Amino acid sequence: PLITSLDPLPPPLLQQPTCSHYRCFVGMASTLAMSAAGQALFRVLVLASLSLAGARLGGGALANSTVREAAGAAESVVEDALLETAFPRGSEGALVENGFPRGSAARSSAFWANASLAPAVAVGVPSTEGYEYLATTTQYADTCCASCGSVDTARVVQGTEYYAVAPAQAMQDSFEDGSCCWCGEAGAGTGRASGVAPMGCGMCARGRFLPKRPYDAPMSGSGKLFQKEIKIVAADICPHVGNEAWCPGHVGDTNTFGSKNHFDFAAPPPEFDNFYFAFTPEPCPADVLQNLKSMSQCSFL
Repeated sequence: PLITSLDPLPPPLLQQPTCSHYRCFVGMASTLAMSAAGQALFRVLVLASLSLAGARLGGGALANSTVREAAGAAESVVEDALLETAFPRGSEGALVENGFPRGSAARSSAFWANASLAPAVAVGVPSTEGYEYLATTTQYADTCCASCGSVDTARVVQGTEYYAVAPAQAMQDSFEDGSCCWCGEAGAGTGRASGVAPMGCGMCARGRFLPKRPYDAPMSGSGKLFQKEIKIVAADICPHVGNEAWCPGHVGDTNTFGSKNHFDFAAPPPEFDNFYFAFTPEPCPADVLQNLKSMSQCSFL
């Protein structure tokens, strides 16, 4: 018999994949959105089929109008479903603020082979505003099980003015297990002599974002991000494998942009957009350390 209504569809059979330890992001957004977007598309197909059937019976004008209305409505539903799945409402991870998530092509060196870059050496010492080190930056997302002893990055900084970061592997290249990446501490080669900041698990720093990116791109935003000092705590790691363009693996190595240091922000401040970050390491305050110690499985925390 002819279908005359569009009752709710049964729950989708597709199982939503679970992210790995270091998170999975936009690459699977379309898959995760199938439950909502797929149902919307199905409804369009049904409406279109009904309209085409009506056209064969002489209702061409009505059919065309119905198809256009259905397609427009479904397009909006599909777009909303995809965006809501990849970047939930209220999340810091807006599209423009998360251009290079872990697992994306932009984390590889090959992605930048033909790009117009602004290397770290071009930033200049005066631009670092008196801070000791310079780092490139990216963003991933808060995780429940970061490498610094399986800590929750959001809870580490909860109630404080700090931001949780994952320093590059080179900045914490001494591990309890002997190899990357569990409970990393700053190795003997880190420090001013090498230019690699000692940022092992439980180390903090203060610094400022600079209005410069390691690649050419137009500036946007109010500029308020550059007017305040930012405090960070190392709660995770950015391993070299899978992040070859950004995160050096060993002391002395530089990334694609010529920087020896890199921070992957779990949830950066508003208007963040891969800007250079000038900083100086320092001990963490008692409240941040207490948050870390209450969760971390690292023996030295």
